[in-house]
Amino acid sequence: MMKSLSLIGVAALGAIACACGSSNSVHEHTANFSRADSLTDAYLVLSDSLLLSWNRIVSAEMDKSRALQEIINDLDNASLLSEELRESLQVRMEQLEKIRFTQETVGDEQVVEDYDLAFESLVNDLEKITKDSDEFKFLEKHSILNRMSYDSLANIFNTFVHKNKSMLKEVDHLDEKPLFVNLK
Repeated sequence: MMKSLSLIGVAALGAIACACGSSNSVHEHTANFSRADSLTDAYLVLSDSLLLSWNRIVSAEMDKSRALQEIINDLDNASLLSEELRESLQVRMEQLEKIRFTQETVGDEQVVEDYDLAFESLVNDLEKITKDSDEFKFLEKHSILNRMSYDSLANIFNTFVHKNKSMLKEVDHLDEKPLFVNLK
């Protein structure tokens, strides 16, 4: 029993001696660990903010499409559209949905421009029929503001990722986010 206590005592003294001798390395490890944790937290906050901004863009684009579809339906219900024109507008609406940009394709100027031109063309044709452009102007301004907000956050995110990539080793998919290239 006495041998067990003395072995425990020697082990305890050895552990204390090791801890005292390596307290600097433990402190340095904790400091690095804390910095990495802080950077990971900041990355997650930026990533969530960027996702929220992207979701606002998607929501605004869907609102624009719904508004156009409602106008087409109202015009059709009021018998102001020929069968041929109604079908043409419906096909263009379906096409608009198919060519809508994604978070991955916003950096491709042609994809965004094609979508914007198709939307603008549809709006112009509906404005000729309805003689009202106020709602469309509001939707377009709202869309541009959302895109600018997203680009601003994406720039901050990309700068952060570029600057801190070496410390964010545990984060998967540290890719920089594409920006809208041509804002009106």
